[in-house]
Formats: sequence, C-alpha cells, structure tokens
Amino acid sequence: MKTQSKNTMLAMALLIGSMAFQSCEKHDDNHQHTDEGELITKVELQLISVDSLTKDTMTAIWSDKDGIGGNNPITPDSLHLIQGKSYTGSLKFYTNHDATGFHEITEEIQTEGKDHLICYTVQTMTIPPTTLTIARTDKDVNGLELGLNTLWNARSRDFGSVKTSLKHQPGIKNGQCNVGETDVEIEFPFFVK
Repeated sequence: MKTQSKNTMLAMALLIGSMAFQSCEKHDDNHQHTDEGELITKVELQLISVDSLTKDTMTAIWSDKDGIGGNNPITPDSLHLIQGKSYTGSLKFYTNHDATGFHEITEEIQTEGKDHLICYTVQTMTIPPTTLTIARTDKDVNGLELGLNTLWNARSRDFGSVKTSLKHQPGIKNGQCNVGETDVEIEFPFFVK
C-alpha cells in the first residue's frame, strides 16, 4: 500500500512539474523582447578635416567579432589631429549575427534615435586639462542629441583617449549619459600635434 501511494504521489509530482514546465515554455515563446540593446561587434569612427584646402581623412576601427568573453578585441590606432583644426566625425556600428561577416546597423540606431545616445568623454593626459572638444551635431525625432555625427575641435597640443559609449535609453532618454544601459563602450586614442 505504501509503495502504491509513493508511486501515485511521484506520478502526480511529475505531471504537475510537466504542466508547469509547459506553461513556462509557452509563456517564453509568446514573450517579445522589444527594447533589447544592440550586440555591437565593430565600431568605425571617421574624421574629415573641415579645412577646405586639405580634406584630411582618418579612420579608426574597433572590432570584437566573437563578442564578450572570447578573443581580445582589435583596438583602434591613434587618431592624429592637428592643433587648431576642426573635424567632422561620423560613427558607424556593426554586428555579425552569422558567419557572413559584419552587418552595418547604424541606420537602425538612427531610426531608433529616441532610444539611443552616443556619449563622448575626452580623457586627457596633459595638464592643464584637454582642449579637445566634441559636440554632437545630429538629433533624434524629439530634438535631443544623438551623436552619430559630431564636430571635433583640436585647440592645442594634447593626447589621451575619447571614451565612446552607445547608451540604450528606451523611454528614459533625457540627453544625459548617466541613464540607461551601455550597448558598447570603447576608447579611441588621440594625439593633437
């Protein structure tokens, strides 16, 4: 009698567990992730001199094709800016969902601009502090800055890095960098000569 009772209880426990598992599984299948961050595996920064006589162009690329935790990322070479010059900057973002290589998602970030902000923090190694300034020149549909396009002013000799962060801020974007999640954060080393 005890064995039959134990077997019945075990069968009921398995049945309830199975129903609970199917219920969770069904719930997960119907759940849609609408505000997920982007998986960024490559970032490309291009600077073009504003000087009308010489259109100096430089490109710095960061990539981490296998994502977080795999091989170390390929870090960008230093940007060599000229004292007293200004540069227009454009940033491009890529992902690689499969073995076909990098796929650009900059347009997607621009389209979802009301949920994104690109933050630039100049970290200098000189005293007095840096004179390199970076201003975002593009805006989202709500009139808040986005940061895919920028204006860089290199006022005096300097060196350091520019920490560049893509912030994911769905429903909370307020123009500040201290809210939301960070999709990717990298540093572009620079010299102003």
